[in-house]
Amino acid sequence: MMEEIAQLISEGKNVSITAKGYSMNPFIRHMEDTLTIGPFEDSDIKKGTAALVRTTKGDYVFHRIIERKGDWLLLEGDGNIGQQEKATLDGIAGIMHSVTRKNRIYSSKGLIWRTYSWIWMLLRPVRLYPLVLWRKLNHQAPLK
Repeated sequence: MMEEIAQLISEGKNVSITAKGYSMNPFIRHMEDTLTIGPFEDSDIKKGTAALVRTTKGDYVFHRIIERKGDWLLLEGDGNIGQQEKATLDGIAGIMHSVTRKNRIYSSKGLIWRTYSWIWMLLRPVRLYPLVLWRKLNHQAPLK
């Protein structure tokens, strides 16, 4: 299915998909949020951008770019600690344009999303502690 999504985005279309998995918690929630992913410009591919990417291992992930060096990217899910993926620019299928939660749309370029993302990126060295607390308060059902 990801190949079809990547194809639609390469044709200039936006695609909406339901978030699955916990790697982007607490900002993107499993089976609660709808992501709108679409085309991008080179200038969009920078630290903090959430993107659908095919890693160098061939897996598709939806994670945040934490570093860009030339054509190489380092990715990490907001809910992951120390688990990172590598990819090249060619592996980017699309970037997130918005998240819809409970009928409210949050633009990835909006003040709310950018502020939370900026704070979360700053907390990377110590975010284990808020993540543990968040997980205790929000049950994560096993993935099927």
